Amino acid sequence: MKVMRLGRIFIMVMVLLGFTLEATESDSTKMINMVNNQKVLTQQILKEYAFSGMGNNFSNSVDKLNGYIDKYNEEAKALETSLVDADAKKYLAESQALWIPIEKIFREKADKTEVAHLQNETDKILVKMSAIMTILLSKSSQSKYTIVNISGYQGVIIERMAALYMMKTWGVSDPKFDFKMKESITFFTNSLHKMLKSNETTLENKKAIERVMRSFNFFEIMNRSHSRFIPTLIYDKTKKIHIEIDNITKSYIKEGK
Repeated sequence: MKVMRLGRIFIMVMVLLGFTLEATESDSTKMINMVNNQKVLTQQILKEYAFSGMGNNFSNSVDKLNGYIDKYNEEAKALETSLVDADAKKYLAESQALWIPIEKIFREKADKTEVAHLQNETDKILVKMSAIMTILLSKSSQSKYTIVNISGYQGVIIERMAALYMMKTWGVSDPKFDFKMKESITFFTNSLHKMLKSNETTLENKKAIERVMRSFNFFEIMNRSHSRFIPTLIYDKTKKIHIEIDNITKSYIKEGK
């Protein structure tokens, strides 16, 4: 099966979490947040599935997996009642048609033979969610949030890389996964440089971005290495980078007010 390009999966690079951290949000902004969070959740679910499949229960991984699935379902229902655009509703229905059968697999004991299928199906869901995002943003006038969106989008990418590497560590060998990892690394790195060069980036955020870059070296090193890294180390590094990215995004929003 042809590998889906990252650019197609994440069509709306200028989307994301940034809108969502405002204290007061419009209905449109809330929907943008939910759609973006659906993307993040698919990657977190994959990560936890592989993590638990290796026999790990660090930080209650199995409970987290079920919690992420419940949250995904909760937000899908909220979107179903909130979306007005007919095409957006259609894409959501198509996304749910993809999700329902794999949710059953995610709820069962982790099975290594299912991983390639699960990863492929979640990629398809990301495409559908990006189509919904395109529609929502076409009705939004939030152009001033460009840098916020780039920053927020990094949360999706870091979780995607963690999921891909967690599956590799589990022993799932797939050339398509290697390609997707390299593509994600390039995308994440390029976005960090865009953030550094932005006029919206304060000295405080610049220092934070540089910390992310140093932490991110771990992913670049492990991708080049023939050794497999300890799953808990991947888990821990991902969490730290994600928290840092969220704080950077919040700072962009605060400065932009």
